[in-house]
Amino acid sequence: CGFAQSQEAYDSAVEVLFSTLDKIDAHLATNRYLCGDALTLADICLFTTLIRFDLVYNVLFKCTKKKLIEYPTLHGYMLDIYQIPKVAATCNFDAIMDGYYRILFPLNPGGIRPAMPLGYAHETLSKPHNREMLSKTNKFRSVSASSVV
Repeated sequence: CGFAQSQEAYDSAVEVLFSTLDKIDAHLATNRYLCGDALTLADICLFTTLIRFDLVYNVLFKCTKKKLIEYPTLHGYMLDIYQIPKVAATCNFDAIMDGYYRILFPLNPGGIRPAMPLGYAHETLSKPHNREMLSKTNKFRSVSASSVV
């Protein structure tokens, strides 16, 4: 979306992006993770995109049709992974925003970094998400970051 060179290209990219997010959101409504009850590399790859979505992609790349926080299932999924022990420590939101808004000069020539969305306070991201109820094998299965590999 952010690199589209025409309105038609942008419109097409936005449609593909948000229809894909809608499909993933629907899938995650009945599955704790992308491949069922087990956290996989696919979940980690999606998480890194989702954690940046409202911070960067929504504004800088013109992905403005919907914010991630407007997808209750996707947002809860992001919280679920964020709350795995030691994952939050890898999420440096100031560095993410600086990397996109200040360091990647051609993308943001003015170097202006927007205000951090309110939903990105650690306390907010640490609120209960209840996604463990979607686990079919063990409703209260805990997942550690080391079990991803």
